Amino acid sequence: MLKIPTAFILAATTLAVPAFAADTFPVTIEHALGTTTIEAKPARVVTWGWSAQDVVIDLGVAPVGMPFFAYGGGEDGVLPWTEAALAEQGMDLPVVLPNSSEPPIEAIAALAPDVIIAPYSGLTEDEYATLSNIAPVVAFPDRPWFATWQQVVAMTGQALGLSEEAEALVAETSAWMIEQRDAYPAIEGTIFANIVNRNDGQVSVRIEGDPRVQLFADIGMVPAGEAEGAAVTDSKISYFLSYENFDRIPADMLLSFFSNQQSADDFFAMDLIQLSPLVGKGAFTNLIGDELTMAVSGAITPASLRWGFPEVIAEVGRAAAAARSE
Repeated sequence: MLKIPTAFILAATTLAVPAFAADTFPVTIEHALGTTTIEAKPARVVTWGWSAQDVVIDLGVAPVGMPFFAYGGGEDGVLPWTEAALAEQGMDLPVVLPNSSEPPIEAIAALAPDVIIAPYSGLTEDEYATLSNIAPVVAFPDRPWFATWQQVVAMTGQALGLSEEAEALVAETSAWMIEQRDAYPAIEGTIFANIVNRNDGQVSVRIEGDPRVQLFADIGMVPAGEAEGAAVTDSKISYFLSYENFDRIPADMLLSFFSNQQSADDFFAMDLIQLSPLVGKGAFTNLIGDELTMAVSGAITPASLRWGFPEVIAEVGRAAAAARSE
């Protein structure tokens, strides 16, 4: 794994210093499940769902509780970039909540939080109502499990009374990503398709509107449109395509992540997949590992990007260069 540039670490760490005027409380935040008012600056912060714990830490606040990450988090449920961010800030490891798909109500209540921050989560209305009896809850902005990393940073910053610091974190992270991209000139303007092998004779192709696609659109890449023979999903942000039609994806390159190298090798070695001219010229990524997938195609945060983006953008740059080759 490539190391994070020291200058960027210092820039992110300085956000913990109160260089900005804090938001005035009470703070009111609108989200998909209602309107939440936080009466005073929270000191005891619990996060739920994905991503928020990293932002809280980057903004210089030590959470008292955060979720267990079964995917990419190892035996202790802590993501490696979260662990790195805690170390950078000199913070102790918060309580890691029990591994559960539903909020562990009793465990959260035992932490006596001042606020529960969950902008990238799948909270139901009932769960939101129950948690709201414990502390003010910040839910997702539009729909479950659907928020850009920028929205997660902005909503978390507002909840903590650190909106300007959050805005600076977004700006610094975005500028750093562009700097990383600029090392690979072939990337800008390249049409890409973000594919996931379903292992059922089909791939899922994420299209414009998916936050994981938007991440790469933000650095100047162009999301591919719908392929002939596609079956658009109910979410309208992806479609299913049979292996037989794989060569019809209207893209310059393919962007995909796999849990292990064998899975990647087996997929791209299939006869129907080999028919794609993109595969023939090597215009596809070879990005391997649950941690890397989570960092840049899952629980995306400034901290996860610092950890994984340099490796990802180098491989995307190689694939984009291959796409432009004759």
